[in-house]
Amino acid sequence: MPKTPMSRQPRTLEFIAALAEREKWPRDKLLALQRDRLRKMIAYVVPRSPYYRDALKATGDGPKRLQDFPILNKSIVMAEFDRIVTDPQINRALIETHLAEKGPTVALFGKYHVFPSGGSTGTRSLMVYDRNARLLGIANTLRWLGGMGVTKTTRVTGIGAATTIHVSNQVFREIRNGRPNSPSLDVTMPVPQLVKALNNYRPEVLISYPSILRELALEQLAGRLSIAPRCCSSVSETLSPEVRRLAFEAWQSPIIDSYATTETGMIGSECAEANGMHLLEELMIFEVVDEDYRPVPLGTVGERVLVTPLFNPVLPLIRYEITDRVALASEPCRCGRPHWRLATIQGRREEMLDLPAKAGGLIRIASVRFRDPLLLNPGLRQFQIEARPQGLHVRVLLGPEAGDPVPALESLRRAIEAELDKVGAVPIMTIEAVDSLERIASSGKARLVVRPT
Repeated sequence: MPKTPMSRQPRTLEFIAALAEREKWPRDKLLALQRDRLRKMIAYVVPRSPYYRDALKATGDGPKRLQDFPILNKSIVMAEFDRIVTDPQINRALIETHLAEKGPTVALFGKYHVFPSGGSTGTRSLMVYDRNARLLGIANTLRWLGGMGVTKTTRVTGIGAATTIHVSNQVFREIRNGRPNSPSLDVTMPVPQLVKALNNYRPEVLISYPSILRELALEQLAGRLSIAPRCCSSVSETLSPEVRRLAFEAWQSPIIDSYATTETGMIGSECAEANGMHLLEELMIFEVVDEDYRPVPLGTVGERVLVTPLFNPVLPLIRYEITDRVALASEPCRCGRPHWRLATIQGRREEMLDLPAKAGGLIRIASVRFRDPLLLNPGLRQFQIEARPQGLHVRVLLGPEAGDPVPALESLRRAIEAELDKVGAVPIMTIEAVDSLERIASSGKARLVVRPT
């Protein structure tokens, strides 16, 4: 007998109803639930995890505060994996063997779901979720889809990673359940193949990476793609204002941005106001901190975030470091939801560029400064940015709209040099047109090269 899809499990439906109900709660009630879940998680984790038990010995037997816990990152999780987990049956070697032999779609011991992270920052990690946490992740996905008006009969197309190793592949597979005509597409497919499949299916809701949404919007404006989605959603990569504008120009439909990681699941998504992403605060604690891990004021961009998921007791990640540069909103959302918002996401700290400064030495600049000058050119399809000792180097993949590549490259060079001059960097750069730019194999994300050579 075939198994019931996870999206239709009674427990999943209970989670969806509870998530929807909490959107009507007053904020103090939501935060009280968050505090209660943190207290219960600490009480469960500390006696069962050798890593946390040893880390908190100095605090004695009294109540534990979030600030008492050490900060985790991917390297620490991988090094201390066997001591962090709360089930002694689980260890890193076992999970690696399971992934190699059976893959992430088969549950370990019939109850644990294991995933490797995409490794887009250069460090790979492993995640383990129990059945409840996995069903909650599915419920979050369905709640997110429901916010875009998706029902069982809505034609939805998700274009994500090519392999089951990446969570987006499994999420979009789940979305295709019950939609037998929905095409199986991934971000590594040639654009003409994507265009043909989308023209045949004509999705009402389109979900993909911003870099793919941009290419498809350009195909629509060029007349090769002919679809009319009433809504789009952005996943996995940072959504720039220019891609949002271009998608609206192509389809007259909004983009609902979302924020998720393999380690935390869905962190937040936009409401209809499209004015920042509401954080799922009943499921996690989200701290925005500076270079020295001190909290930053509302509205200030931090250098990293610390996330504490409150729903995964098997591999507890308390104060887990994500190197995203974000700012929390300084006022509540007009929609009335109690969940606070991220006002902006400026990308990863790894995407900061050290470039020669006019005043001497080096100046650190967020790579996002150069994205809009590049994205404003419709003839550009993909790009990579690299900081070199002598200045900025940019590789671009040009589309047919660019025409003669010589003036196209010159136009891009002038725009970026103007931006370098504006921020106080030496306006020296090189730019080259290439035939292809590789995406990261596991996730399909476009790799942004930022480290000096």
